[in-house]
Amino acid sequence: MRVLIDTNVIISATFWAGSPKAPLHAVRNSEIICVTSDAFLRELRDVLTDPAKPFGLNSREADDVVDAWRQLAVVVRPQSRVSVCRDEDDNRVLECALDGCAAYVITGDEDLLVLGEFRGIKIVSVSDFLKLRARSRETKG
Repeated sequence: MRVLIDTNVIISATFWAGSPKAPLHAVRNSEIICVTSDAFLRELRDVLTDPAKPFGLNSREADDVVDAWRQLAVVVRPQSRVSVCRDEDDNRVLECALDGCAAYVITGDEDLLVLGEFRGIKIVSVSDFLKLRARSRETKG
């Protein structure tokens, strides 16, 4: 299964305990495949080094996080253009998910979550994704 894990979930999983770590563990364990793009990786780096944010990473530390994520994910180069969200960054999420053949976008972004689905791609919170995975395992097992 291919998923796009939004930057907000990656940040949460990196800095705090809780359910956002579960999709990252699933990627690390090769249970799911995560798609990303160079634009997402730049955004991740920018957020990690932003002095207005509480993360406080220097450039080298942020590069280490981005490089680790680049190794875990499949980097796609979106060709599609989407304009359904008021926030252009959210349109980039949908484009990457679409061209990366993702089944799910896992996000905490309310502007994306309200869509529920986009061209067959389910847009879900971390907790909803974990529930769906658990149900899927039950039906297979």
